[in-house]
Amino acid sequence: MTARSSNLRETLLSGAQTLGVFLFLGSPDVAEVMAVAGFRVLLVDREHAAADYATALAELRAIRSVSDAFVMVRTRDNSPGAIKPMLDAGFDGIMVADIRTPKEAHAITDAARYAPMGRRGAHFTVSRAAHYGLDVARHSETANQSILVCAMIESRQGLENIDAIAAVEGIDMLFLGPLDLTADYGTFGNLASPELAAALHKAEARITQSGKLLGGAALPGDTLVDLFSRGYSLVTSASDVGILREGALKYTQCK
Repeated sequence: MTARSSNLRETLLSGAQTLGVFLFLGSPDVAEVMAVAGFRVLLVDREHAAADYATALAELRAIRSVSDAFVMVRTRDNSPGAIKPMLDAGFDGIMVADIRTPKEAHAITDAARYAPMGRRGAHFTVSRAAHYGLDVARHSETANQSILVCAMIESRQGLENIDAIAAVEGIDMLFLGPLDLTADYGTFGNLASPELAAALHKAEARITQSGKLLGGAALPGDTLVDLFSRGYSLVTSASDVGILREGALKYTQCK
């Protein structure tokens, strides 16, 4: 492993706006294809994907073998057991699903940040993220500044607590998850709900005003130009499953 000239957190905090893709299939081969295609941020899912930590590491290695793209992982919850192994493996950032309160956000930073910012276990004497202990000094000094820590907002309660969640030290980005938000705004599963759109626009403004990074998934009809103009730093507009499904349908529905 070689040292990287930049990191995801500093890249986005400097004002960069980038396109990401979710990886749900748990396949290193698919992850490699997505990286070759040119996505700049690849998000390995471990909230819904039927795959383990070892497969997540295999996906990370596959991506890094062909690309200098950044690789995040989405965990199932904010527990240290879900977060620490992924950061010790060397992911560039952590995204935690369905954060609803500042207390839950504090739990993320405790698990993801080394002291004095958090309580992340000091495994860097042997961890992959610290080149298996060969880069202890650099890693222990720079990890808090290089890891992107992201809280997903996917509920009415989360939206109502945006200001308090954004105020938590150590949280870099709030990422809006529109599909789960439909359970509280409009009709469940209806991404075209005017009520949802209004709630999202209000949330976008509050996040950008807080000074924290804004991330989210593109809704049908959204363009990257629209979303970036509204202050988004990271936008996911596709997934490995969606791309494979749409590609397959072109053949099966061909007349």
